[in-house]
Amino acid sequence: MATNAKRTFDANILRASYFLDVHEGTQSGAGAPTKPRRELPRGAIVFAIGAIDAYLCEVSAETLIAQVSQTAARERLRDVLARVQKEVPGLALEVALLDTRQLRLARIHDSIVEYFENQTSQLGAKGVSATVSRLGGDPADVWSVLVQQGHTDPQKTLDQWTDVRHQIVHQGKTPRVWRPHARSFIGFAKDLVQCVDVVLGALAQP
Repeated sequence: MATNAKRTFDANILRASYFLDVHEGTQSGAGAPTKPRRELPRGAIVFAIGAIDAYLCEVSAETLIAQVSQTAARERLRDVLARVQKEVPGLALEVALLDTRQLRLARIHDSIVEYFENQTSQLGAKGVSATVSRLGGDPADVWSVLVQQGHTDPQKTLDQWTDVRHQIVHQGKTPRVWRPHARSFIGFAKDLVQCVDVVLGALAQP
């Protein structure tokens, strides 16, 4: 499904690839790149992991709102919405005072996104699986399709690169990231998000 979450991810993952385009375009002969340029593949990984995380937050809000709008909220949806309301105690009153349904849904959407960004971890394979499960999907549907597409052990792949991102962002380390490997991960990230989008898109159908 062509969701806003997916469109935003596509824009962000393209930006991640620009890091590698610049790295490649400024290559001048053999030898190690200059120190500033060495950061570009690492920056691509950080940006790509961030793109996945942002997508999961946005698509969670979109899917929840679509499901609640179509039917009475099931227990798992009520639980998430109750936690959002707890984080923003005045949300119900604020939403009630908005003039249109579109504005009300937009405010609820933003609150759900903020909740997932600030209160839940959606990084790594467990984060992806938890997001899909929370919204009523089967994570096995995501991972099995990725295997069929030729991604051997996709959960391990995601966790390994998430750990690289953790080393860079949280530990200030400089793990070696080769440009071809970073490009391969960007391709993997695209396939991962496409699989999640298909699974959650089916859940959002009436």
